[in-house]
Amino acid sequence: MIIESVLTTMDAGGAVNFAPMGVEWGEEEIVIKPFLETTTFRNLQATGVAVVNLTDDVLLFAQGATANVQFPAVPAQKIRGAVLEAACSWREVEVRSLDATPPRARVVTRVVHRGVRREFLGFNRARHAVLEAAILATRTQLLAPEQIRDEFARLQVIVDKTAGPREREAMALLTDYVRRVPRPAGSAAR
Repeated sequence: MIIESVLTTMDAGGAVNFAPMGVEWGEEEIVIKPFLETTTFRNLQATGVAVVNLTDDVLLFAQGATANVQFPAVPAQKIRGAVLEAACSWREVEVRSLDATPPRARVVTRVVHRGVRREFLGFNRARHAVLEAAILATRTQLLAPEQIRDEFARLQVIVDKTAGPREREAMALLTDYVRRVPRPAGSAAR
């Protein structure tokens, strides 16, 4: 099962990277599949640790999908890492194996610590729609512009019906990003 998270990794110098990422969830083992050219992959390869943060704040997913952002964080407890302050709960993990076969790595990790800050409120329809829009925003170089436009229009209806202010802000950020992002070579603007 894939669970959407905000993954935090550090480089050897201690700089924290925040990346929204779906992970293959398990109680004792979590599989992370970053693309090889990402900071997340380089950090996992260099340090062998990460924090898988679970949050119900979809604005963080939107911001992380559209820009290289820094969020408030605190030190992890069992590894050299960072826990997202907005995390409801988190898992500190250590790499057990790393397969760097292109285009995506398969990084199997072992949970070494669990933390809980507050109850996970959950996702209403608007939050789910924003998560889907954030995933689409990270795929603008892979998907046809028409497909993204059509999906955003469908998701916007859900946001309009069920969102609160934070979800509306997140969807507006993603919509603006998708409108501004360069299209893949060979795609025609409509």
